[in-house]
Amino acid sequence: MKKTSIVLALACAFAWCGVAKAEDLEVGGKAPALSIDKWIKGESVDPAKGGADDVYVVEFWATWCGPCKVSIPHLSEMQKHFKSKKVTFIGVSNEKADVVKKFLDGGWDSKMEYTVAIDKDNKTSEDWMEASGQQGIPTAFVVKGGKIKWIGHPMNGLDLEVAEACGDKEYAAKAKEFKELSGKLGEALEEENWDSAIKTIDKMAALKPDQGRLGLTKYMILATKKKDKSAASKAGAEFVKNTDDAQSLNELAWNMLTEDEFEDARDIKLAESAAKKAMELTKEKDPAIMDTYARALADGGDLKGAIQWQKKAVELCKSDKQFRQFREDLEKALEDYEARMSKGI
Repeated sequence: MKKTSIVLALACAFAWCGVAKAEDLEVGGKAPALSIDKWIKGESVDPAKGGADDVYVVEFWATWCGPCKVSIPHLSEMQKHFKSKKVTFIGVSNEKADVVKKFLDGGWDSKMEYTVAIDKDNKTSEDWMEASGQQGIPTAFVVKGGKIKWIGHPMNGLDLEVAEACGDKEYAAKAKEFKELSGKLGEALEEENWDSAIKTIDKMAALKPDQGRLGLTKYMILATKKKDKSAASKAGAEFVKNTDDAQSLNELAWNMLTEDEFEDARDIKLAESAAKKAMELTKEKDPAIMDTYARALADGGDLKGAIQWQKKAVELCKSDKQFRQFREDLEKALEDYEARMSKGI
């Protein structure tokens, strides 16, 4: 494992550097029509027919995509802020409608506060993603006046592009500053300048308090790099208390319980509280998060509780086909807990 693997991975949420090769669809070109099978949330819209001042953000995502889940709260915050400025956000998935509905019912409906649509026979993905040479999700397209203005990762400058497109100068200035700080954070992490990284994170958090992963990154640095137990404990408790991002909470707990970097800095109680809150936020409908919570209970000595929750996680995988890929691993963990219980370990 590379020395900065965890913190650098977290930084990707703020400084994404992927580059895709443009093909038929380019910035400046006419936006294709959306070919939608079903509008799951919100009213039907057509960015290709927007007026001169109408701005649309078309984002391609999927329920199984971790980075997409990280982007969702950010997109929702932007939709709320820019709604009065004739900006409409649309999340397009090529999954089946019932899969997306279950995802929303599982705790994401209140967080995904923008239009959600289902691609029809992958036509929209072909006309937008494939035509522009995009290789992965999440990917967002900004459209104004029926033309493509920007293509990129939603966590890498989308807010600045939207602000400039609709003329929100104040928001654009903050977004530009945040983007510059993101670059500085990436450099600090690469150079292992932990003090500089923490100062930069604090500045970024002051600009955007809703960016929960900043708190996660700060905790990781304090716990595993600076090895400041007191500061890490305080930062970790604040992170768990203040964030409603279930994926970030689960990530904190799982890393804490499994990563070698935490060998001398494991805080089982913090991991347990983070996983429990993540489970509550997802209404106990995410078996991967239940698995994390069960692991935290087991590592804390509560094998009975671990077995109880691991069984629930396994049952979810049996009843919901979108989670079946996790079933084998979850069953192995359950067998381990039961074996330890029988041996009195």
